[in-house]
Amino acid sequence: MQMQKTLIAVAVVGLLATPVAADVAVSGSVRVRMDYDGNQWQVKNSGSRLRFKASSDLGNGQSAYVNYEFGVDAGQGSIQTGSTKRLTYVGIRGGWGSMSLGSQWSTLFNTVGTYIDPSNVYGGLGYWGEGGGQYRMPYSVALSTNIGGFSIAADAQMPSGGDDLDRATIGTNLSVGAVSIGVAWQDNGDSDFTGIGASMNLAGIALSGGYTDLQNKGSGFGINGKLAGVTLAYEKTDSVADPTIWGNYKIDLGGGSSVRIELANNGTDTKGAGILRTQF
Repeated sequence: MQMQKTLIAVAVVGLLATPVAADVAVSGSVRVRMDYDGNQWQVKNSGSRLRFKASSDLGNGQSAYVNYEFGVDAGQGSIQTGSTKRLTYVGIRGGWGSMSLGSQWSTLFNTVGTYIDPSNVYGGLGYWGEGGGQYRMPYSVALSTNIGGFSIAADAQMPSGGDDLDRATIGTNLSVGAVSIGVAWQDNGDSDFTGIGASMNLAGIALSGGYTDLQNKGSGFGINGKLAGVTLAYEKTDSVADPTIWGNYKIDLGGGSSVRIELANNGTDTKGAGILRTQF
């Protein structure tokens, strides 16, 4: 009897130790920067995070996936709490496309923002300058599919304590020869957001940029070019008197490590940051 109990206990422990998902991966990055804000130097966290990813085969070409991400303040050595807006979502994908729920990259950023803001620290004025361009979106459901060569994406954002639907977005990406184009529109209750972005390679220079408009508030735009690892950008928005000019350069150190140097000037201050970043 004692032997039987022991075998049962071992079996239970084995079941509890078996992961529910078929594939689990742990990754993340530590990102710390020396930052000059125009007046003083500081050591700051620069988006460090710890990430768990898992996927499970559901059969019939379907799979479930999760992304569980924690923000880490590497400057003081702690897990971030509060409104850090890291990426944590669960979804299902198949030949039809994908659907996911949680905190995730917004349709606006995936279709338009990536063309305007490839910065590490100082960019994005032409994208979010009027308060309209989202990066990550909490409390959301996102859908994506392909129809006739068009990549179609949509989201609905439904936080508690407000209306049933806070924001709704639809966007598309397509390629025409060497040109990639993204277009998106969002109804956010107060003002409609419209954006368009594009990129192309011209004589060895990677050019990218876009235009955004927030109804009744104003518009903005940004353009950037990359050559030999150096990116230079110009961004302008109606709500800020002066444009921002910024540039950055990435130095690969190997082993998942890099140094990223970024400078910016807004007509008043010159700012700079040197980011040491290691991914694992």
